[in-house]
Amino acid sequence: MITELFKPMNIAECTVPNRLVVPAMVTNFCTKEGMVTERFIKYIEEKAKGGWGLIITEDYAVNVNGKGYEMIPGLYNDEQIEGNKKLTETIHKYGSKLFCQLYHPGRQSTKLVNGNVIPLAPSAIKDPICQEAPKEMTVEDIKSIVKDFGETARRVKEAGFDGIEIHAAHGYLISEFLSHFTNKRVDEYGGCFDNRARFLDEIIEAVRKKVGKDFPVIVRISGNEYLLGGRTEAESFELARHCEEIGFDAIHVSNGMYASAPIDQIIAPMYTKHALNMEVSEQVKKLVNVPVIVTNRINDPKMADTLLKMGKADFIGMGRGSLADPHLPEKAKAGKFDSIHYCIGCLQGCEDKLLKGESITCLINPRVGCEYENDMKKVEKAKKVMVIGAGPGGLTAAYTAAMRGHNVTVFEKKNDLGGQFKSAAYPLGKGELATFVSSVRKVLKDLNVPIHLNTEVTEELIQNEKPDSIIIATGAVSFTPNIKGINLDKVVTAEEVLLGNCDVKADSVVVCGGGEVGGETAHFLSQTIRDITIVEMKKDILNDMMIMTKICLTGYLHESNIKVLTEATVNEINAEGVVYTNATGEKSTLPAQVVISAFGYKSYNPLEEVAKKYSSEVHVIGGAIKAASALHATKDGYAAGLVV
Repeated sequence: MITELFKPMNIAECTVPNRLVVPAMVTNFCTKEGMVTERFIKYIEEKAKGGWGLIITEDYAVNVNGKGYEMIPGLYNDEQIEGNKKLTETIHKYGSKLFCQLYHPGRQSTKLVNGNVIPLAPSAIKDPICQEAPKEMTVEDIKSIVKDFGETARRVKEAGFDGIEIHAAHGYLISEFLSHFTNKRVDEYGGCFDNRARFLDEIIEAVRKKVGKDFPVIVRISGNEYLLGGRTEAESFELARHCEEIGFDAIHVSNGMYASAPIDQIIAPMYTKHALNMEVSEQVKKLVNVPVIVTNRINDPKMADTLLKMGKADFIGMGRGSLADPHLPEKAKAGKFDSIHYCIGCLQGCEDKLLKGESITCLINPRVGCEYENDMKKVEKAKKVMVIGAGPGGLTAAYTAAMRGHNVTVFEKKNDLGGQFKSAAYPLGKGELATFVSSVRKVLKDLNVPIHLNTEVTEELIQNEKPDSIIIATGAVSFTPNIKGINLDKVVTAEEVLLGNCDVKADSVVVCGGGEVGGETAHFLSQTIRDITIVEMKKDILNDMMIMTKICLTGYLHESNIKVLTEATVNEINAEGVVYTNATGEKSTLPAQVVISAFGYKSYNPLEEVAKKYSSEVHVIGGAIKAASALHATKDGYAAGLVV
């Protein structure tokens, strides 16, 4: 039962209609010149339609060379005001409040995205992620940026925003001044707390001079930077009190910086515990009299409501949750919790895309960033659509086509939904993946989409169905190389192991293949088996994982004492074990009572030519084209659902 989440609350004089906040998240949807785009506006508008109480924009640059990403917005010149007026007017139609986050990236940037200018920092210490040697700021540099914050704040107010968030978290410039980890100065901006806070003090003073004392201005801080020598909760509590004293109207509690370990990251992976900042925010709430926002790894409205009930915070930030389902608030308010598309913490569409310099998307919601292309309105003439395969791609295609008013039927040869995504939820730490399949199943049921399980699609079935359009989402199947002994009884596939279709009882196990599936299966088996070896032909393992989750799983494999052999090519499997050749060409045998085949996947598409006999509209998607991640499958499924 939801009791707290939809109660209005004020931040200064701004009444926020509910306690659900969209924190700032970089999208790369704007122009290189910092101008907002229709794509950016429609992306935020979708969240306002969904009922979020407060939406905080991604970090706006305060000067032309103050960017951490190339395609972020800015309000560093007056020409940028008009586009932002359109943004604020659009969002205000729905009753949501819109705050503009202002920041400077400091050392967490590179010349490649920053106008070929060397990044600035309080001290010349290189960030381990960005790998760009920064320039230590002069006092004149500091005064100039303080002025930039003030002038940008003036434009924010002129553009019609409801408030401002000053970003003093996550290792960006203000945070760098605040932390001993990055601030080694010995002038009036370094050393004791008061000196390190001076930059923030001057910024809020400059901002207040431009926007007035009644305009809401809040601050975001990292409660714990999770670094040797970084700020911990003790000084963050001091900082929180200080922020209230100097005039901030709310405190937003987050964690970490770029240098933090992946498990403690700003954008937390699926392995991070939920609501990791709740204890810090609770203590901050006890210390200050202004509202407190808590964020990171909170994706469930009932969890959010419980945190409010427990007094952990006044507002709950759900950044990635708003990507996965922009309409989470309205669904929660209606009690439709099983229809919410929950964030699974995979980071494939959000964080991984940013690390590659691309615009974000979302595995769960491939419509992210595409909202401006269509409004999902109903089609004038419904088609009969046959979807073959109920993995992530097929389910997304069915959902998208049905939402647009088509008559969709799904056929799946297995006895359950999800395809490979079902087994993907079995490894340790990945149980949340099951929520995606479960929620789409519920939505399809509500849309009256028939789903036929245990149904192998044949030419006769297609002929009898007489579909106008066919979407082939038959996915990929396990790749079985032509290796001597691969068909022995002791050899089982990773999927069979994960799904419990075979009970692995052995003293020694060898996993052939060190990709994500092989690594996760080895980790899964480590609960009951002590002698496990991964054999991989490349120089490294887990190469198909995004870097943050790869680092986490690598650590877990090490902690579980799982042995890893790289640059090892499997030649044969026999009664004794696995015969392999190492990098120098020497052959050896690894003892193994059970061998797990995790050699990868290959596309499976037996029906395309048959389908073309009975429909002029045949769309092949996802793994049926090429074995790849679920991110590609849902993207293809969304596109297919739009064009039928």
